[in-house]
Amino acid sequence: MKKALLLLFPLMIFISCGDNEDEEVASFVGTWNLTYMGEYENADCTGDLDSSGWVLAQAFGMEASVTLDEDGTVEVSISVLGNTETETGTWSESSDGSLILDGGDDEVGVLSVDGNTISFKSPSDAYCEDVDGEELPQYADQSSCENAGNDWYEASCILTEYTKQ
Repeated sequence: MKKALLLLFPLMIFISCGDNEDEEVASFVGTWNLTYMGEYENADCTGDLDSSGWVLAQAFGMEASVTLDEDGTVEVSISVLGNTETETGTWSESSDGSLILDGGDDEVGVLSVDGNTISFKSPSDAYCEDVDGEELPQYADQSSCENAGNDWYEASCILTEYTKQ
């Protein structure tokens, strides 16, 4: 009887570990609403956060959500002034437990300790944009961009936080 119990013990540990993995993945599954956004003082995602852009976005009724399904699909929805844009993609969990949204630029999100918030730090390089919102890679510096009548955007890093609903 003792031998049978000793043989079952490792199996019980294996089964319980498998259940924990399902619970961890399930902790990402669901709908997460945007609850905070701020721009870091420095483009390397350090320094103080400025949330004035978030305040302005809220004044215009901006809402955003991320829905993560068990099958690994993700839907990102953003609404501003009654206009809604939705994109789909895939998501996965990295070996360190971070959330990875796969798309044009992979975004890495970190789940809070309490499991209710996902935070994304999104650095972006400086770029030039025309009046139609098209990025113009031929202008690699501010002066050439602005001399051609375009808008220059400095490198930045944005923090977004989503809370599980």
